[in-house]
Amino acid sequence: MADSPGLQFVSSYAFEAMQKVDVVRLAALSDPELRLLLPCLVRMALCAPADQSQSWAQDKKLILRLLSGMEAVNSIVALLSVDFHALEQDARKEQQLRHKAGGSNGESILVSQLQHGLTLEFEHSDPLRRLRLTLSELLAIINKVADSNGEFFLKSSELFESPVYLDEVADVLCILQAELPSLLPIVDVAEALLHVRNGEWFMCLLVANVPDSFSEVCRGLIKNGERQDEESVGGRRRTEALRQLCQMNPSQALNIRAMVVEECHLPGLGVALTLDYKPDTPDEAVSPLVSYVSGLLLGTNSKVRTWFSMFIRNGQQ
Repeated sequence: MADSPGLQFVSSYAFEAMQKVDVVRLAALSDPELRLLLPCLVRMALCAPADQSQSWAQDKKLILRLLSGMEAVNSIVALLSVDFHALEQDARKEQQLRHKAGGSNGESILVSQLQHGLTLEFEHSDPLRRLRLTLSELLAIINKVADSNGEFFLKSSELFESPVYLDEVADVLCILQAELPSLLPIVDVAEALLHVRNGEWFMCLLVANVPDSFSEVCRGLIKNGERQDEESVGGRRRTEALRQLCQMNPSQALNIRAMVVEECHLPGLGVALTLDYKPDTPDEAVSPLVSYVSGLLLGTNSKVRTWFSMFIRNGQQ
């Protein structure tokens, strides 16, 4: 993907292993693949489980063995040792302060005056300050999205762009969302990530570390999408992010395509997912794309027909 060159995305094999908590499959992953899933795996290993069965106790031992050889685990454990209740209180105070200031940055409760750039500050910070820096930046983007009235913007953010610290920033992002879900609903975080560079990479990591959120995140992105997606930068970025999510979870691609039709948003995504979809029988008499397009144009739903006809007309122009 042009926006995230050279970055490793979560494979469909790894995502399915996370969904099913299949520890044997997780153990077969390479270290770089496992690295992307550490926030969830470390939390899984540290938190008291709801499942008290003997089989989960054995699985947990295997997870701990998987984690024992990975250097990044220690920094994630340190992130999880922070007082998240106090952090959330400060974050809510900052939101109120920003609201009173009419959305301008003004004074920050989460982050005192920065001595250096955001990346350098992040590099030299302890775990709590790293959480505060990332949370402050994320809340600023979420607030800007809320105030933008659907008008797309790209926000330059040193923190989400520095290739050296992408893994660490992704860890912090995943831990923040997991520990503060009422402050940071995952759909709002995914929407905000569309507006920064490498956003779809961060989004895929976030969803892979909370695999149950896949459908919720995709529906949120589609609902907030444009009725016609081809002409705008925002529409193209949204479409690419959703395609990347579906490559990570291909068994759900046709369900996501059905959401596109249901919401009458992002018609280009529906076509792209049809082209991405590889049917089991290669010698079908009618191509999947022909059946998809003709089904929409000849169907009984007039709203869908009008919406998709406009997409075709726009394409012809």
